[in-house]
Amino acid sequence: MPVADTSFVIDLMRREAGALRLSAGFEREEIALATTAITAMELLKGAYLSDNRDNLVKARTVLDLFTVLAVDETMYEVYGRLAAGLSRAGTPVGDFDEIIAAITLCHDGKIITRDRHFEKIPGLSVITY
Repeated sequence: MPVADTSFVIDLMRREAGALRLSAGFEREEIALATTAITAMELLKGAYLSDNRDNLVKARTVLDLFTVLAVDETMYEVYGRLAAGLSRAGTPVGDFDEIIAAITLCHDGKIITRDRHFEKIPGLSVITY
């Protein structure tokens, strides 16, 4: 199942047209979507930082639409190899996004995002909108 990055989930919450179209397409094709525990944490952090308490309700509601993939020991090696390789190549994308990428690679290998830096990650299929 494709994995929704934080940018995609936020765009769904904001009702961004491209994200809504892509989401509707997955729904029509009955393709379930996942997201990561990292994305859940990033969303809830943003909601708690917001002055608008409705954002907390929105974040919790939208997270209920996804299967949330946890970090487990099968991902440690994938993350270590990936992050070290990106660092050595001078193309790191940030710790959280590297963890999100490792989780995605250990599952479906397809990430839904508007963040182009995920294209730097070997073996990761990037679905943009």
